[in-house]
Amino acid sequence: MTNRKLNRRGFLAVAATAAVAPMVVPGSVLGKDGGVAPNEQINLALIGIGNRANDHIGSFCGNNNFRLTAVCDCYDAHAESGKVRVDNRYHNSDCKTYKMYEDILADPVYDAISIATPDHWHTKIAVEACKAGKDVFSEKPLTLTLAEGRQIVKAARMYNRVCSSGSQRVMEDYGYMAPVILSGAIGEVKEIHCGLGNPGRECYLPEEPIPAGLDWDRWLGQAPWAQFNAERMSGSYGGGWRNFSEYGNGFLADWGAHKFGGALYVCGMDHLVPEKVYQPHTEANPTDGVMMVLPNGVKVFHNRNGQHDVTIIGTEGEYRHNKSRNVIKPLHAVNCRRYHNGANNITEDFAYCVRNRLRPFQDFFYGAQTAALCQIANIAYKVGRDLTYDAEKMVFVGDEMATKMVSRVQRAPYTIEI
Repeated sequence: MTNRKLNRRGFLAVAATAAVAPMVVPGSVLGKDGGVAPNEQINLALIGIGNRANDHIGSFCGNNNFRLTAVCDCYDAHAESGKVRVDNRYHNSDCKTYKMYEDILADPVYDAISIATPDHWHTKIAVEACKAGKDVFSEKPLTLTLAEGRQIVKAARMYNRVCSSGSQRVMEDYGYMAPVILSGAIGEVKEIHCGLGNPGRECYLPEEPIPAGLDWDRWLGQAPWAQFNAERMSGSYGGGWRNFSEYGNGFLADWGAHKFGGALYVCGMDHLVPEKVYQPHTEANPTDGVMMVLPNGVKVFHNRNGQHDVTIIGTEGEYRHNKSRNVIKPLHAVNCRRYHNGANNITEDFAYCVRNRLRPFQDFFYGAQTAALCQIANIAYKVGRDLTYDAEKMVFVGDEMATKMVSRVQRAPYTIEI
C-alpha cells in the first residue's frame, strides 16, 4: 500500500487484508540494532499531558508489554504532573520530562510514542515520529483535516511503522454488534444513525495572562495565532479546545471517532467515506442533522435530537446499540476484523502488533477514514449546502469554498511535511 493508489474497488480488498497483512520485518524486531526483543518491554514516551493522558498513563503503566519512561508537554506544570503520576504507578522517580517532543524522537532509546495532544497536533507529531523510526499510538480524532488524513497514512506506510488510532470504543463498546450485522440478521444495511454533539465553531475569547512555564506559541502550533485564554487550551470533556474549529472539529468529531467509527466497523464499511452530503430539514433529508451517503448507497445520519445512540437499519429490521443486545442473534458465524491474538483491549492489540510488525485493529487507515467522515460533515455545516465529494481527487465537486476546507494554511514553523 506504500506506493499504490487505491481506487474505490480496491478499498474493500485493502480493508479485508489490512489487519492480517504482515509488514516488512526489520532486524529490530528480533532485538537487533537497539530494537524490542520479544521478552523486553516496549519503551514508550507520552506526548501531551492533559485530561486524556490520565487514561494513557493508566493503560500503558498497567500493561507489562510497555514501560512508560518519559512524558512531554509544552506546559511545565502539565509535564511535572504527568511525571508524578507515572512515578507513582511505578513507585520510583525515573520518569523523564521533556518540553520539546523532537528531543524524544531524536533519542533511539524510545521504541514508540503515544500522542494525547489536542487534535491539531496529532498529524505533525505522528508523521515526524514515523520518520524517526518510532511506532505510534495516537488519540482520536486522528486528524484535523481531510488533507492530513492522506498525509498520516502515507507516512505510516512510507516509513513502515506500526500506527494505531486510539478509539477503544470501536471494538470494546460496539464490536459485539459486528457478527450480528455482518451475518445479515437485519438484512441489507440501508441506514446508520449516530447521536452526537455539535460541529466545531470558531473561538472568540478575551486575552488572559500566559501562565509561567507555558510555551503558548508551541501549544498553538499550526493553528492561527491567537491570544492566550485558559478555555482555549482546556482539556475539559465538556468544553475547551474540543469545541473550537481551530483545534478540533467539535463533539461531532470527538465522539464521532467512537460512534461513527464503531457503526461503520460493525457494518464492514469503515473503509469508506461519503460521496454526498445533504443538509437537514430538506426534502432529501428531513432529519435534524446532515445526512451523508456512502459510495454503496448507505445513508449515514448525524442525529442531534437524542433519539439514537448507534442504530443500524436494514431491510429486515433494525439494531439498536445495547437495546437489541441478546435479542437479535447472528444468523451464522462471521469472520470479523478483531484485535490481534485475542487481545482484550486496544493497548494489548498495539503491543502485539509492535512486536509482530502487523497493522493494528485501528490502523491509521481506519482512523483517518472515520475522521474524514466527520470532517466532511463539519464542512457541510459550515457552507450550509448540499455537497458532492470526490475522495480520489480530494475536492468538493463544483464548490470552491468547500474544497478550500480540505486543508488549511499552517502557521510556520509548524507545517506538516512528509
